[in-house]
Amino acid sequence: MQFDYQVRTQQGSVESGTVEAQTKEDAIDTLQRSGYIVIDVLDQSQKSIFSYKLKLFRGVPKKEIVIFSRQISTLFQAKVPLLEALKTMMEQTTNPTFKDALLDIAKTVDAGAPLSKALAAHKKIFSDFYVNMVKSGEASGKLEDVFGYLADGLEREFYLLQKVRGAMTYPAFIITAFIGIMFVMMIWVVPNLTSVLEETGQELPFLTKIIIAISDAFAGYWWLILIGVFSFIGGLWYLVHTPRGSDLWDTVQLKLPILGTMFRKFYLARFADSLSVLIQGGLPIVQALEITAQVVRNRVYKNILLETIEEVKKGNTISSVLKTKKDIPIMISQMVFVGEETGKLESTLKSAADFYHKEVTVVMDNLVTLIEPMLIIALGIGVAILLVGVLMPMYNMAQNF
Repeated sequence: MQFDYQVRTQQGSVESGTVEAQTKEDAIDTLQRSGYIVIDVLDQSQKSIFSYKLKLFRGVPKKEIVIFSRQISTLFQAKVPLLEALKTMMEQTTNPTFKDALLDIAKTVDAGAPLSKALAAHKKIFSDFYVNMVKSGEASGKLEDVFGYLADGLEREFYLLQKVRGAMTYPAFIITAFIGIMFVMMIWVVPNLTSVLEETGQELPFLTKIIIAISDAFAGYWWLILIGVFSFIGGLWYLVHTPRGSDLWDTVQLKLPILGTMFRKFYLARFADSLSVLIQGGLPIVQALEITAQVVRNRVYKNILLETIEEVKKGNTISSVLKTKKDIPIMISQMVFVGEETGKLESTLKSAADFYHKEVTVVMDNLVTLIEPMLIIALGIGVAILLVGVLMPMYNMAQNF
């Protein structure tokens, strides 16, 4: 029988693997006689299909990769060997999927493969951007510096994404709560009030009739409305994930009122940051542009970068292409031009990235400040319509008695 084990060595490091034995007790005895301190032994036949499927859905958050990059950079600075650094990170992480990945990476490295090749086997965790940066660090002998660059770049993008998501959480919660309350009122509250109004036999105002009609539709066909809403959301999600739909959304999001400015600055920050980190890591400019085109995640800017790559191959400069594009601000093309002239392209790109990171933060803060009063006004109008349409007829009825 095969048993999965997790043990601690005499040196204190944690190791995992598989051992052949007749029983669990025999497996433990074998491990102990080998000088290991047994932490856990699990019969492979006891692994359920459910637990296997559950493992498939476990992911590795971006924050975990940021922490890994920062800590392994620190371990390299302390002159800790690569294999020991990986084992240390494996002990520290609490994410089981990441722990398994690090175990596999450590085994691959221990077998003599370069770290970049070991990381490339886990594409769902480590992007092409990450793997190519590590590969450049191995080639230049600056792996320690590369992990530092990666940690800095990933941290900036992680906190920028957190800022955007955090700013959207409040309005999304308020809107969802408002829709939920309206749904409940239309299905249960308004029908009860309607029956009272209809018993009086009085002529109802036009607004009241509209509210009653909407309420009847909700009460009678709420299941159909829910199916329609979820079908619309599902169809929209599917459309955005098709090639044509994705291209359309990438173009539309840059032209949205208010939000378009935020999206534009967000992608410019990602473009400048990624290219800066890749150049700092020692990648050739064409390869750096190719990877940046893949990680920018917007078709508009990806096409600009792909066109830039072709022009650079012909001997032209990056700035000569960027200055002709309306989606690239003059400031970016000028900073790239200065960087190319002075030989400090990575530092000028980093300055541009820092600027746009701050700009996105300012836009998000202004957006939240603007959304709050707009939501209050919208809620006030909704409540006023309900009051005028439902409660005023009841008030008039009470006046007549």
